[in-house]
Parts: sequence; structure tokens; C-alpha cells
Amino acid sequence: MAEIPEHDRAGGRVLAIGLDAAESSLIKSLIDAGEMPAMKALLDRGTWSRVTGPTEWSSGCVWPNFHTGCQACDHGQYSIWNWDPAQMRLAYTDEERLTPFWKSLREQGTSVGVIDVPFSPFLGTTPGFDVHEWGAHSRVDGRVRISPGVAEEVAEGLPEHPFTDPLAQVPVEPDQYAGFLDECIEGVRLRGELATQLISREQPDLSLVIFEEAHHAGHFLWHTVEPELPMYTDLPPVAVPERTLADLYRELDRQVGRIVEAAGPETTVLVFALHGMGPSRGLPPVVEPLLEGLGMTYVEEGASHRSVLATVKKLMPGPLRDLYRKSVPLAKRSQWGQDSVMPAYDWSRTTAFALPIEQYGIVRINLAGREAEGIVPPEQYDQVCETLEKEFLALTTADGRPVVSDVARPPRGAHAAGLPDMIVHWHPAAFESPAVVNGVEYPNIRRAQTGQHRWDGFCIATGPAAEAIGDTIATEELHRVVVGALGR
Repeated sequence: MAEIPEHDRAGGRVLAIGLDAAESSLIKSLIDAGEMPAMKALLDRGTWSRVTGPTEWSSGCVWPNFHTGCQACDHGQYSIWNWDPAQMRLAYTDEERLTPFWKSLREQGTSVGVIDVPFSPFLGTTPGFDVHEWGAHSRVDGRVRISPGVAEEVAEGLPEHPFTDPLAQVPVEPDQYAGFLDECIEGVRLRGELATQLISREQPDLSLVIFEEAHHAGHFLWHTVEPELPMYTDLPPVAVPERTLADLYRELDRQVGRIVEAAGPETTVLVFALHGMGPSRGLPPVVEPLLEGLGMTYVEEGASHRSVLATVKKLMPGPLRDLYRKSVPLAKRSQWGQDSVMPAYDWSRTTAFALPIEQYGIVRINLAGREAEGIVPPEQYDQVCETLEKEFLALTTADGRPVVSDVARPPRGAHAAGLPDMIVHWHPAAFESPAVVNGVEYPNIRRAQTGQHRWDGFCIATGPAAEAIGDTIATEELHRVVVGALGR
């Protein structure tokens, strides 16, 4: 990354707008077609850069990389649930553990306005504003928190964001896609209104505004972008509504234009996505059966894959279950229900085990000296990984095509728990035909999800940021461009 030139270090106000998981190729095509005029205007006076990041390990890494400036292997955050080798169990995400770069800026007198940076803590300080989980895609705490004063006043004057309701659902049936898209587009409009009013009234030195609706919609509506793909052929016509994901992107552009205008003509602007979105059709549930078939994973005798709480919830009448979801905070519900997230393993016999699947297959080795109950000697670690990689790459679909495109091993870093040992990336064929493990076909789960993360993002930058950013920038370096443009 290039340095900010000395003559630009006086700095000024900076506006950074994140379009979470917005796909750069679709953004570019809409700009070229004249359908995103606000973004086109920014690009005409700025630059386009490729943003790289740790999405190949997990999308849960990318925002912590951005707001801490650290590599994923050093901060250790990769999911809502992260493995704790000392306790031999999953640990629910603690957003307060990580320190975002704007905390020190605030302490040095910079006014900062923040709206929903995923996986970052709520600081709630002024001057400026802090809005946390107001219609978030990545809900961790499960409750909206807003700094006192102007931010509370503005938010109370707006309708509730569609995602804020604890009972808000994602589509599970084809006829639910249209209504879900309408909610996502309305969420973009409301977030734009919130940001425009807050920036107009507060005029902070730094404004960070993240539109999570693009991420939420992308996972369930990518088939509206490429409906001709073979993986979507069984979707009925009702699954492709009149409006498409491109309409949400057009609404994003309208709101970007409003926010940029509210920030003022002298403000340095960055509009970015840390990763993109592309086609998929659910997830192949093959990691656990493969490990079990190889004799690497053993569940405790008599243990159930379903927790007592999960069983009770399933038996609850609908109204009582809804009351539970409304009354008990998400973080508390998640912690109570963690036993249903992964089975109770017999660690004395388990050499490798699956962690909760989000997009890729995730494997952890039960390594002696790292895991509290580890049994794999360090000198056998590479051999175990190589054996597993070979087995994953040998998997085929029911029609004989590959299930897995590659198996990656994330780097080790400063964080004690670190990242998982192996990440299994799916071949496109796995979204078109069931995977076969030990002669058994395993149809994909979560087939209502028609989009998955693509690794690269983008950044449009103006002013001093455009001079500093270069053609390609790593996610963890992006905040340095922001701070440099402030002149701090």
C-alpha cells in the first residue's frame, strides 16, 4: 500500500460505506450499464481497487480483520462459534474481546459515527454516534443498541428495520423469496435514511456505515442474477420474483448518493465490500460421515446429536416458542443451546472432528499439546491432514463428478486457538448432484440458500484515499487508508 503524500496529511472528513458481500462483478456491470449513477460519479473522480481477505477460511474473519488491522490467525475470530481448545468446546463470539481502530481515534478527539460494523463491539461513546445490530445480518448479541442523544432520537423516528424483529425469518420455500427481497430493499432504504440524518446532523470526522442487507439478500437471491445455471433448474417460476438482487443494488446506489451528499463535497469517500457473492445451492453435509467412516470421529456412547433444550423447543407450541425467542436475548439463547451445535465427542478416540458448517467444510485435528484432551502426536499432524485431504478430494457426486475443489490449511498465528486446521472448498458440481460417502448419498442441506461468498471484494476511493490505496489492498490494511485520509 502506498503512503499518503505529505501534502495530503492535513486530512479532513472521511466517509466509508461498506456494502457487505456485494459482488464486484455485478456492481461493475450495473455501473457500466448506467444503472448505478452515484457509484459511477465516485469512480469518475476516484479509483477502483481489488480487496483481498481471508474469506477462503471463513467470512467470519473479514470484518474483524478490517476493524482490528490483524490477520485472522492472530485475532482468532472466524465464526459466531469459535473453538476453544482449552475447554474442548465451542465458545460463543465475544465482540468485546476485539478492539476496533476507531476506539483510539475517539480517545484522541476524533468524532466517529458507526452504523453496524459486523463483529465489532458497541462503544456507545460521543461525539458522533454508535448504532449496533440495527437490522444486522450477523446478529451476535441480538439486541439493538444505540448511543444516547441524536442517534436515539433519529432511530426512534424511523420504522423498525425488518430484520430487527426476533421472529424475522429467511426464506425456506420458493414463494417466500419475493417478500424477503422486498424486506431487504426496505432495509436498505431505512438504513440510508438513518445514516443520512445522522451524518447531516452530527457531521463526524469519520463515518462508517455498513449495509448488511446486501449480504442477507445475496445468500438467498443469487439465483435471480444467474437463473439459467443448472443448479437452479428445479426452482419453480415463483422462486424468481419480478424484482431481483440487481434491484437491491440499485437501491444501494441511491442511498450511497444520498449519504455522500449529506457528508459534503470535501469529504473523502470509500465505498467497499470485503468479499463478494456467487452461485451455490446449499451445503454438502459430508464432513462428519467421512470422518466417522475413516474411524477418526467418535461420539460418546449414548449421546444424542440433539440437546435437551433443542428437543424441548421442538415440542413447544408455536406461540410459546415465539415468546421464548422474543423474551430471551439471542446471545443467551445461543449459549444455552450450544450442545446442539455439535455432538458430544469421545475425545479419547477422536483424532479429527468437524466444526459447525457455515459455507465450507471445517475440520479440527485433536492435537496433543494444543487441545486439552488431544491425542494426535505433533509429529503425526501432517500425516493426518494429508490423509484427510486425499479422502476429501476423492469424494464424488452421484453422477461421478468431484465434490471438493481443494482443501486449504490456514496459517498458524499468535492466537492460542487459532483458525481451523482444514477448510474444504466445494466444487460447483456439489451444488447440482448429491455427494456420496461410503456408498450413501447425502443431499445438500439449506438448499434455499442460492448464494455463497466469493473471496475478493472491491473499493472505490476518492481524494487522498485514492492516492494511497493502490490496485489491490488487503482487508486488514484498509483501515490504514481511512486513518491516513483523516490525517491522523
